[in-house]
Amino acid sequence: MEGAARIFAGEYTKARLPLYQVPGRGDRVLTPSGACCHLIFLSGTLTETEQRGPDRWYGRVADPTGVFEVRANRPDAVNREALRQIEPPAFVTVMGEAQFFSGTKDSGPGISLIQIQVSDRVIRDRWILRTAEISIARLVTLSEMIRSGSGPAGCAPAAIRQYTITEENIRELAGMVGHALSSTAPTMETIPDRDGIKENILAIIRESAGLKGIPLPDLITKAGRSGIGEREVREAVRSLIEEDECYQPAKEVFKPL
Repeated sequence: MEGAARIFAGEYTKARLPLYQVPGRGDRVLTPSGACCHLIFLSGTLTETEQRGPDRWYGRVADPTGVFEVRANRPDAVNREALRQIEPPAFVTVMGEAQFFSGTKDSGPGISLIQIQVSDRVIRDRWILRTAEISIARLVTLSEMIRSGSGPAGCAPAAIRQYTITEENIRELAGMVGHALSSTAPTMETIPDRDGIKENILAIIRESAGLKGIPLPDLITKAGRSGIGEREVREAVRSLIEEDECYQPAKEVFKPL
């Protein structure tokens, strides 16, 4: 399965048409740093929600660089209700599909909601750290291609052409990443998997998820046979989601990415 992209709102909102076609996979939203976005995983603060018509709810999720426009459409009653029930402001994680919205109030790049959950600042800060790492790697690739004048085919050269990317543009995007990093807690760092718990949990998910995923109670039971407690399972799956190793197709149900 194709993994979810991580990107800051400040860059994603700069995305423009046309869509980029990935051979054999369909159209993607192409961003200035060269991210080809189909699914997007993000974490931020839900700042407001709004009902626009009987079957459509909108939300705005802010990270330190800008705001994502999130939409829950008919017939997705579960996500509409989930979005409606969260009282802003609240930290949330979102899995969604990258799209271009059209309309008088919501035109431009947005997120079609697949799943939303209440979260906390720790998860938000870890998302920033990982997203910054991935963003900088994309910017390094762009810079090297501009300097060399060559490179492999794919999203990076397409972004250079579509957005006429220069070294100045790259510095601006790098400054945005630096601003995002400055908002994280000073002591925030990635927790190492010293006891191999995350590795074991991911192995169970891969072996047992099937087509629908493995529910959390089943995961806890299977992990318990290896001496892993419920709290350790919950911490492990939270970290695996942040690291794009698994996702939740439904509440407390897990599948590998």
